[in-house]
Amino acid sequence: MIKIDKAMEIIKSQQINWPTERVQLIDALGRIMVNGITSPLDSPPFAKAAMDGYAINSTDNSIKYQIIEIIGAGDNPSKTVIGGTCSKIMTGAMMPGGADKIIRVEFADERDGYAVPHTPEPAGNVIAKAENLEAGDLVLNPGRLAAKDIGIIASLGFPEVEVSKRPVIGVLTTGSELKNPGEKLESGQIYNSNGLQMTAQIASAGCIPKYYGIIVDDRNALSNAVAKAFSECDIVLLSGGVSKGDYDYVPEVLEENGMQTLFHRVAIKPGRPLLFGRKDDKFVFGLPGNPVSTFVTFEVFVKTLIYHLSGLDYNPTLYKGKLSKKVKRRDTERTEFYPVIIRGGNIEPIKYLGSSHLNAMAEANGMMTIPNGIAEFKEGETVSVRSI
Repeated sequence: MIKIDKAMEIIKSQQINWPTERVQLIDALGRIMVNGITSPLDSPPFAKAAMDGYAINSTDNSIKYQIIEIIGAGDNPSKTVIGGTCSKIMTGAMMPGGADKIIRVEFADERDGYAVPHTPEPAGNVIAKAENLEAGDLVLNPGRLAAKDIGIIASLGFPEVEVSKRPVIGVLTTGSELKNPGEKLESGQIYNSNGLQMTAQIASAGCIPKYYGIIVDDRNALSNAVAKAFSECDIVLLSGGVSKGDYDYVPEVLEENGMQTLFHRVAIKPGRPLLFGRKDDKFVFGLPGNPVSTFVTFEVFVKTLIYHLSGLDYNPTLYKGKLSKKVKRRDTERTEFYPVIIRGGNIEPIKYLGSSHLNAMAEANGMMTIPNGIAEFKEGETVSVRSI
């Protein structure tokens, strides 16, 4: 059994020339951008109005200003503002020559072609050229693209972006006791939650899931399914069959199909039987069968590999908060991920009975990390939590 840090080191040491592709910006949400974005232009490219109003020269203290032009957004001003004159201007429009201030429209009245201020204007209300960005400035670092990033890239005029190829990730759930939702359960059977849970996690990570269904506890059936998945996928995930039971065929079958085991068994709770291996440029994880174990090991280890293939580190959202009540445990050999509720600055442990207690996750929006060697966190202690 190895520590989490060692397992992460092994995953991040894997070298592979992962392909990239260019996609239209409208299709780039959730994709992993592999290069940073620098601005090709000043933003804004010209001084522009921050308010609807009247553009004047700030040194001109006239009691009224003759309106010499109306400038809308997208118009090119044709007249220069001089003493006693102004241009009526709309938000976002280019400032005319001679003007460096806007009297907002609600601070003045219009009479007979003049703007007559009735309230002193304290602000300039002008966005200067290159106030937001100068050409050549770094705008975005490599990373997974959120909605706000799409808007930023579009504002710079880029119609497409270079992203990492989306891994195709195969999902196999093992166990003769499993039935698909909607089927009738016989004695000793349970519904297959891992298959749908993992395909959802894969999709939410911006990858392409390929589901191979339930594989019964038969060595030949498992070997055939594994061979097919290796031929069609970049990463293969199997849930169940990685421990030491009589029907736990996964480690042997994977090796028979040409996989090199890189680690097997990690000091994590839940998820100790976790297996990670490689075959050429394909990777495989054998995840434990209990559903919380499957969820946790995907979040901690599989996501790390997904980001690593694109040349990035996976950095989950972390919170610090005060524990609302004591958490105590007996087994301190492993680092534990314990489901909690993040509520403001407080961290609330929930009733959790172990790795098969999947419905406990319904309440949870975070996983508290209990490092190995720690037996107890007292009420009021500050703890670290990753969001889920």
